[in-house]
Amino acid sequence: MPPKGFGRKKAVSDGTPSLAEQLSYLHSPKPFKNPHYTKGVGRRAKNLKNMLSQEKERERAERERRRLERQEGNMDIDPEPAEMPTYASIEAPPSVFPLRHYCDITGLEAPYTDPATGMRYHDKSVYQAIKSLTASSAKEYLSARGVNSIVK
Repeated sequence: MPPKGFGRKKAVSDGTPSLAEQLSYLHSPKPFKNPHYTKGVGRRAKNLKNMLSQEKERERAERERRRLERQEGNMDIDPEPAEMPTYASIEAPPSVFPLRHYCDITGLEAPYTDPATGMRYHDKSVYQAIKSLTASSAKEYLSARGVNSIVK
Protein backbone atom coordinates (compact mmCIF):
# COMPACT_ATOMS: atom_id res chain seq x y z
CA MET A 1 0.00 0.00 0.00
CA PRO A 2 1.47 3.39 -0.96
CA PRO A 3 2.02 5.97 1.75
CA LYS A 4 -0.59 8.63 2.45
CA GLY A 5 -0.69 11.47 -0.06
CA PHE A 6 1.64 9.63 -2.48
CA GLY A 7 -0.04 10.61 -5.75
CA ARG A 8 -1.25 14.05 -4.71
CA LYS A 9 0.51 17.25 -5.54
CA LYS A 10 -0.36 20.45 -3.83
CA ALA A 11 -1.61 23.22 -6.07
CA VAL A 12 0.59 26.27 -6.27
CA SER A 13 -1.56 29.30 -5.61
CA ASP A 14 0.82 32.09 -6.52
CA GLY A 15 -1.59 33.53 -9.15
CA THR A 16 0.25 32.31 -12.27
CA PRO A 17 -1.73 30.08 -14.68
CA SER A 18 -0.74 26.43 -14.92
CA LEU A 19 0.92 25.00 -18.01
CA ALA A 20 -2.38 23.47 -19.15
CA GLU A 21 -4.12 26.82 -18.90
CA GLN A 22 -1.29 28.51 -20.79
CA LEU A 23 -1.51 26.02 -23.68
CA SER A 24 -5.32 25.92 -23.80
CA TYR A 25 -7.05 27.22 -26.93
CA LEU A 26 -10.36 27.63 -25.13
CA HIS A 27 -10.21 31.38 -24.68
CA SER A 28 -8.30 32.30 -27.84
CA PRO A 29 -10.32 34.05 -30.60
CA LYS A 30 -11.73 31.84 -33.36
CA PRO A 31 -11.97 33.88 -36.58
CA PHE A 32 -13.47 30.99 -38.57
CA LYS A 33 -16.63 30.93 -36.43
CA ASN A 34 -19.54 33.24 -37.13
CA PRO A 35 -20.43 34.96 -33.84
CA HIS A 36 -24.03 35.53 -35.03
CA TYR A 37 -24.70 31.85 -35.89
CA THR A 38 -27.61 30.23 -34.09
CA LYS A 39 -28.12 26.53 -34.60
CA GLY A 40 -31.58 25.35 -35.62
CA VAL A 41 -33.54 28.52 -34.82
CA GLY A 42 -36.72 28.62 -36.87
CA ARG A 43 -36.13 25.18 -38.31
CA ARG A 44 -38.76 22.53 -37.74
CA ALA A 45 -38.18 18.80 -38.19
CA LYS A 46 -40.61 17.15 -40.59
CA ASN A 47 -41.70 13.55 -40.39
CA LEU A 48 -41.79 11.20 -43.37
CA LYS A 49 -45.53 11.50 -43.89
CA ASN A 50 -45.29 15.29 -44.26
CA MET A 51 -42.35 15.06 -46.64
CA LEU A 52 -44.11 12.49 -48.86
CA SER A 53 -47.30 14.51 -48.99
CA GLN A 54 -45.34 17.65 -49.93
CA GLU A 55 -43.53 15.72 -52.67
CA LYS A 56 -46.85 14.46 -54.08
CA GLU A 57 -48.27 17.98 -53.99
CA ARG A 58 -45.21 19.34 -55.80
CA GLU A 59 -45.51 16.61 -58.47
CA ARG A 60 -49.21 17.36 -58.90
CA ALA A 61 -48.53 21.09 -59.31
CA GLU A 62 -45.76 20.36 -61.84
CA ARG A 63 -48.08 18.09 -63.89
CA GLU A 64 -50.76 20.76 -63.82
CA ARG A 65 -48.29 23.42 -64.96
CA ARG A 66 -47.11 21.22 -67.86
CA ARG A 67 -50.71 20.48 -68.84
CA LEU A 68 -51.54 24.19 -68.98
CA GLU A 69 -48.42 24.88 -71.06
CA ARG A 70 -49.49 22.19 -73.54
CA GLN A 71 -52.95 23.69 -73.82
CA GLU A 72 -51.56 27.16 -74.47
CA GLY A 73 -49.22 25.82 -77.15
CA ASN A 74 -45.96 26.82 -75.47
CA MET A 75 -44.13 23.66 -76.47
CA ASP A 76 -40.70 25.12 -77.24
CA ILE A 77 -38.79 22.25 -75.65
CA ASP A 78 -39.08 18.48 -75.91
CA PRO A 79 -42.08 17.20 -73.99
CA GLU A 80 -41.28 15.28 -70.81
CA PRO A 81 -43.00 11.99 -70.04
CA ALA A 82 -46.31 12.38 -68.25
CA GLU A 83 -45.25 10.36 -65.23
CA MET A 84 -41.68 10.44 -63.93
CA PRO A 85 -40.94 7.70 -61.39
CA THR A 86 -39.93 9.07 -58.00
CA TYR A 87 -38.92 7.64 -54.68
CA ALA A 88 -42.53 7.55 -53.53
CA SER A 89 -44.10 6.17 -56.70
CA ILE A 90 -44.42 2.44 -57.11
CA GLU A 91 -44.77 2.48 -60.86
CA ALA A 92 -41.45 2.32 -62.69
CA PRO A 93 -40.38 0.96 -66.06
CA PRO A 94 -39.19 -2.64 -66.18
CA SER A 95 -35.51 -3.28 -65.57
CA VAL A 96 -33.19 -3.49 -68.55
CA PHE A 97 -30.99 -6.00 -66.73
CA PRO A 98 -31.66 -9.74 -67.12
CA LEU A 99 -33.40 -11.54 -64.28
CA ARG A 100 -31.13 -13.16 -61.73
CA HIS A 101 -31.54 -16.85 -61.07
CA TYR A 102 -30.97 -18.26 -57.60
CA CYS A 103 -30.09 -21.75 -56.43
CA ASP A 104 -33.12 -23.75 -55.28
CA ILE A 105 -31.10 -25.39 -52.49
CA THR A 106 -28.73 -22.70 -51.14
CA GLY A 107 -30.28 -19.43 -52.32
CA LEU A 108 -26.99 -18.29 -53.89
CA GLU A 109 -26.75 -17.07 -57.47
CA ALA A 110 -27.27 -20.01 -59.83
CA PRO A 111 -25.50 -20.01 -63.19
CA TYR A 112 -26.47 -23.65 -63.91
CA THR A 113 -29.73 -25.61 -64.42
CA ASP A 114 -30.15 -29.36 -64.06
CA PRO A 115 -31.68 -30.60 -67.33
CA ALA A 116 -33.42 -33.58 -65.72
CA THR A 117 -35.24 -31.76 -62.91
CA GLY A 118 -35.12 -28.12 -64.05
CA MET A 119 -33.68 -27.11 -60.68
CA ARG A 120 -31.13 -24.30 -60.58
CA TYR A 121 -27.88 -24.89 -58.71
CA HIS A 122 -24.82 -22.93 -57.61
CA ASP A 123 -21.91 -25.36 -58.00
CA LYS A 124 -21.02 -29.05 -58.36
CA SER A 125 -21.50 -29.91 -54.68
CA VAL A 126 -25.11 -28.71 -54.88
CA TYR A 127 -25.49 -30.59 -58.18
CA GLN A 128 -24.47 -33.80 -56.40
CA ALA A 129 -27.14 -33.12 -53.77
CA ILE A 130 -29.74 -32.53 -56.50
CA LYS A 131 -28.79 -35.83 -58.17
CA SER A 132 -29.41 -37.66 -54.89
CA LEU A 133 -32.91 -36.15 -54.46
CA THR A 134 -36.02 -38.18 -55.18
CA ALA A 135 -38.48 -37.00 -57.79
CA SER A 136 -41.05 -35.95 -55.18
CA SER A 137 -38.56 -33.85 -53.19
CA ALA A 138 -37.29 -32.20 -56.39
CA LYS A 139 -40.92 -31.40 -57.26
CA GLU A 140 -41.38 -29.83 -53.79
CA TYR A 141 -38.32 -27.62 -54.33
CA LEU A 142 -39.69 -26.53 -57.71
CA SER A 143 -43.13 -25.81 -56.26
CA ALA A 144 -41.47 -23.63 -53.57
CA ARG A 145 -39.99 -21.58 -56.41
CA GLY A 146 -43.40 -21.46 -58.12
CA VAL A 147 -42.61 -23.79 -61.02
CA ASN A 148 -44.89 -26.76 -61.70
CA SER A 149 -42.92 -28.85 -64.14
CA ILE A 150 -42.79 -32.57 -64.80
CA VAL A 151 -39.71 -34.24 -63.32
CA LYS A 152 -38.25 -36.85 -65.68
